[in-house]
Amino acid sequence: MFNGGFSTSLLAASALFLPGICSAAALEAPEPMAIRATATNRTGIAPCDALITAGLGDRLVFATDEGYETRIATYWSVSARLRPWCLVQPRDTQEVSAALTALVNAGSGAGDWHIAVRGGGHNHWAGTNNIANGVTIDLAFFNQSSYDAATNLASIGPGDHWKDVYANLLKYNVTVTGGRDGGVGVVLADGSIVNANNSTNSDLFKALKGGSSNFGIVTRFEMEAIPAKDLYTGIHLMSKDNSDAVVDAIVDFTNKGETFADDAAVFVYTHNTAMGDDILIAASRVNTQGNSNTTGFVKINQIPAISSDMTRRSMADLALNSQIPAGSRSVWFTLTFKNDASILKEAVDAHQVFVDTMKAAVGADEFTTQMVFQPLPTYFAKIGSERGGNVLGLDSEVDNAILWLGLVTINTEAQEAIARAHMAAAAVRIEDFAVSVDGNVNWRYLNYADPSQDPIKTYGDANINFIRSVASQYDPEGVFQKRIPGGFKISRVN
Repeated sequence: MFNGGFSTSLLAASALFLPGICSAAALEAPEPMAIRATATNRTGIAPCDALITAGLGDRLVFATDEGYETRIATYWSVSARLRPWCLVQPRDTQEVSAALTALVNAGSGAGDWHIAVRGGGHNHWAGTNNIANGVTIDLAFFNQSSYDAATNLASIGPGDHWKDVYANLLKYNVTVTGGRDGGVGVVLADGSIVNANNSTNSDLFKALKGGSSNFGIVTRFEMEAIPAKDLYTGIHLMSKDNSDAVVDAIVDFTNKGETFADDAAVFVYTHNTAMGDDILIAASRVNTQGNSNTTGFVKINQIPAISSDMTRRSMADLALNSQIPAGSRSVWFTLTFKNDASILKEAVDAHQVFVDTMKAAVGADEFTTQMVFQPLPTYFAKIGSERGGNVLGLDSEVDNAILWLGLVTINTEAQEAIARAHMAAAAVRIEDFAVSVDGNVNWRYLNYADPSQDPIKTYGDANINFIRSVASQYDPEGVFQKRIPGGFKISRVN
């Protein structure tokens, strides 16, 4: 699993380059809607009527309701702002079960309508967490977090936002990181409610860690808490003239061993005319223990900077002050390759070509980019394996690597199509070069992937077969393959 410090670094860097990639603007859950329907009312929309019959009429939001457009506008990416026939907003796990059961039993009919599930609403592409022809199960009211000191577990709802989670847990002087899941509550396709952890439904628990939306609806995450410590963090902002030195610093930092595990850094190249006409580079540095004497960032800090700062702040404060405005369309592509300077330089050039091409196609002010280099040392996978494992497949990699993200934000649907074509071409160019120097790592990070990419296919045969087996066991009718199209489906992996 990923080291939490790298997520922190990415959050800090993204705050500089608006709009960004890590933390959606704080979007409060809507107030409960007044009751508009009872079991005797019919809307003429079959799946919505099925929810009314199931006793969930006062949980529905229709396009004719005042809160409908307000809720749709809380999707971070405009690309994801589809308009379902109705939203159903359950208040507890039992209501999630009732909603899913009612919708599945209603059948899709000749119209072939489908079901979507929304958590925080931050995914970047259309169809992952929303639907046009069908109903969206909106977990807006699953937005609470709590802490149990007796078990040292934080319980987090899937509709919560990280800024609120961090702030709430800080009251108890604890926090959480990615990769320390203690268990989850899951509603299965048949409506049954189960827990999944290392001892109960352990196969489901492992499959959920990387397996996408193939098994059920998670209604609760339990995560092991750790003491909350102030971070030592800041941004080192550089001009693109220093790119070669930055590449050398990336290679050096990625090759540092586990003794530097408290240090994290993420490197971002950006085109953003609000910050200037030329591409800028930021190194986001974080020491997760608040150690100002760390030597992990020496090579980065030696590069001439436009500005540079380091300060102590809590994770809650960092998240609160890194809220990123919603309201743009976005395209993301991802790759992984060995920690090789020649490949990083090829990616830098591909990004420059992408920026120049987009300037000519849509205009310099019509888009922003973030090209992210995220170190992926082999000890990350080792730590994940020690904590029960996952299905990502990184434990088979023997070389330190770089997780690459190419991201562009644009304004219109036509621009999105243009941007996707050019970003796909940039990704292919980088991948082909990596292959040519024996530096390609055939692994794709699912949360960064474009819908045209196939991240689960990169997990390795053993993990693919495991995911397929678990999906078949917990969803034998294939509801999450056929009726809930969002995410990456194991049934589509060859």
